[in-house]
This record gives sequence, C-alpha cells and structure tokens, in this order.
Amino acid sequence: MQAYILLMTLTRTYLLLLLFLSLLFSCTKSKDQYDLTYPVVRMDFSDEIVLEGSVEAIQSTIISSPDVHNSIIIYMIEDGTMVEAGDTVCILENQQLTDQLETVERLYEVYKAELNKGLADLELQYALLEAQVRNNETQMAISNLDSLQLKYYTPSQRRIAEIRLEMANIESRKLKKKLEALEKINRSELRKMELYIMQADMLLQSIKDQLKQLVLITPKAGMALRGESETGEGKIQEGEEAYPRKPLIIIPDPGQVRIKIQASETAYKRLALGQEVEYTFDAMPENYAYGSIVMKSPRGYTLNRNSRAKFFDVLASLDSSLQIPSAGLSANCRVFLNYLPDTVAVPIISVFQEDSMSVVYVKKGSGFVRQEVGVALQSSKEAVIACGLQGGEDIAMLQPPKSKIKAEILLDCEQRNRYKPKNNDSIPEEFMDMPQEVMPQNSSNQMEEEGTPEEFFIY
Repeated sequence: MQAYILLMTLTRTYLLLLLFLSLLFSCTKSKDQYDLTYPVVRMDFSDEIVLEGSVEAIQSTIISSPDVHNSIIIYMIEDGTMVEAGDTVCILENQQLTDQLETVERLYEVYKAELNKGLADLELQYALLEAQVRNNETQMAISNLDSLQLKYYTPSQRRIAEIRLEMANIESRKLKKKLEALEKINRSELRKMELYIMQADMLLQSIKDQLKQLVLITPKAGMALRGESETGEGKIQEGEEAYPRKPLIIIPDPGQVRIKIQASETAYKRLALGQEVEYTFDAMPENYAYGSIVMKSPRGYTLNRNSRAKFFDVLASLDSSLQIPSAGLSANCRVFLNYLPDTVAVPIISVFQEDSMSVVYVKKGSGFVRQEVGVALQSSKEAVIACGLQGGEDIAMLQPPKSKIKAEILLDCEQRNRYKPKNNDSIPEEFMDMPQEVMPQNSSNQMEEEGTPEEFFIY
C-alpha cells in the first residue's frame, strides 16, 4: 500500500513538473516569436523561376517512316547513340506487304510455268501442222507423177485422177493458211503471257522496294535521338505503329542549338518574351549558358491522357556559353522575371493585407507601429516596398497582437491609389522616378517625450 501511495505521489509530481515546463516553454515561445524581426536594408530585388528544359538543335536531319501504312517498329537504335553515315537506325515490319510479296512471287512463278507450257504446246501444234503440210506436199508430188499416165487412162479414170489432184492442191492451200494463222496465234499468246509476267515482275519489284524502305539508314553521322511518341508517353518505343512520314530518328546539327522549356500553366502566365534565362546542365556541371525567351506556344498539352495539368512549350535562345551543349541534354533554366537594383525589399510574409491595405509592423521600443506601405512588385518570397519604408527599420515577421500595436502611419491618398494591392507581375512605370515616403525621423522621440502626435491613431 505504501509503495502504491509513493508511486502515485511521484506520478503527480512528474505531471506537475511537465505542466510547469510546458507553461514556461509556451511563455518563452510566445515572448520570443513576436520579437522575431527582419532588418530592412536596401538590396537588389530579383524575381526568378526555375524550370526544366532540354537542348534541341535548330537544324536537324529527320529520318521519317516511309509512306507505308500498318508498319510496326521492331528495332530502333537507343536514344543518344552516336552513329556513322550508313548505319541502320530503325527496322519496320509490315505483315501486309510480306503477304503480298509471297502472293506475287507465287503468281510470278505460275505465269512463267504457263508461259513455258504454252510455248511447248504451240511448238507441238506447229510441228504437227508442218508435218501435215509436208505429207500433203508428198501426196501432191505423187499425184503429179500419176498425171503423166492420164493419157493411158479411160475417161472415167482420168476424171478421178484429176479430182484427186485438185483435192491435194486444195488441202495444200488449206494447210498453208492454217500454218500462217497458227503462227499469228502463237505470237499473240506468247505476247499476252509475257505481259502477265512483266506486270507480275513490276509488282514484285515495287513490293521489294517498299520492304527495302522499311530498313532506315542514316545519311549522316551524329547523335541519334528518338522521336516523340504519338501516345504522349515520351520517346518512341519498339512495338509502336510507325505512321506514314512520321519522324522516327532525329540527328541534330551540333553547330546551332536552342532550349525548349516545358512550363506549367502557372509558370507560363509569368513568362514573357525577352526575359533573360540562365542555363545549367546536369551532364555538364562546369558549363553555364545564357539566353532569352524568344517564343511562347499558345497551345497547351497534357503529359498523358488521364492528366488534367496543362503544359506549354517555350523556346529560348542560347546566346553565349562556355561550351555548346549537345542536343538532347536536360537543362535547368533560371528565368529572371523582374530585376530592380538598389531597392527596399522585405520578406513577403512580413507584409499583411488588412482593411484593403498592405501594412508592415515596425518595431518601436517594446511595441510596434502599424505602417501602411505601397508594394510595387512582389515575388513568391519578397515584396518591393515603393513607399512607407526607407531602410534601417526592424519589421515583425509575425503579426503582433493588438496590445503591442502603439500607433499606425497611413499613406496619403495619392500614394494609396497608386499602390493598391494587386497582382504585381510588372513594374509600375512611375516606380523608378517616385520618391519614397518614410516615417518622420523624430517620431519615436515624440512618442516617448510628448505623447501621441496628431498623425498617430491610438487603439
């Protein structure tokens, strides 16, 4: 029992100690967090954004698929491989052409066999007919020999011999005409079969030429890059269909390159022509390059069919570099959206929007002064103060409680209308020429010695 009471006592003591430490830490944190201030100094303001891009050649040799439908890619050289002129970079397969080739080859062989058979048949018929002609000529010669004995025949025998001789002459003329007709028929049939074979040969050669086009050979040396897939899933892969005249392999000219930036819709809206860009390359850590944005594509696209996020292509020039990067390399693109030298810039989290005003809290003694400011330009991290601060002040990073706000200073109507809170993506034209409004130099002394001046409002 005593052990239990002792354990309970120790437990309560431990809990009370934890509660005391928590309160102490909470009070310390509450006190320190409002003492966290930022010293305002004049500096160069730079609003920039980092995007991903890739190096591409301005001029390239494009190897496209032939004008043949239903072709499938069965081999393609790896992306970024160095090739020499005459190397095979891609092989396509077209089953329809392969089947047609087999059919036409069989048809060609059939036509040749029919031609040979026709030639043999016609030669046989010609030989038989010639034999009949010779036999008839022999019979006529015999009849002519018999005609010498006609004077010794009786009238009836003589008449029979004359009729036989006339019949032999008629048969001879008939066989000669038949021989002439057979020769014409032979020439016509042979010509027809030869035309069939010629047509089959031309069709066979055409199919072979199309199949030969399915083996793509590079005409020049360089780095071979695969084209973009029609499915929107990156580079072309084996097994995809090669549509007619579709770019399959790209061999860029290394002499002239540019940068293709892939910008999200949010970043695209902040980009403008002429903005300067600095490039770095993961594959070339020592290399730096510089250029500017030269073109913005008005049409967006999605990376895959199920995505709703849109991206836009932005082209940037490469004006100078330590070393010209190779096409196909990835590039880190730092785009300078806005730049102002020697200005007052403060963290964006120290500027608060209250009552349609932009305000900061300036540290004064143990309290703060609520100072209205004019924001001329802002980025995701910093805001350029056009009027309300001049540098040298300490401003709160967190909004202090009302008990710590001793006074406030407002801008005049002209300043307030000129710098209303808005989407500051561009520099106001009058900003560079406009003098900044600052707090009176003796405001802190007046607050301590004479009380609250007329322009201060006490909460």
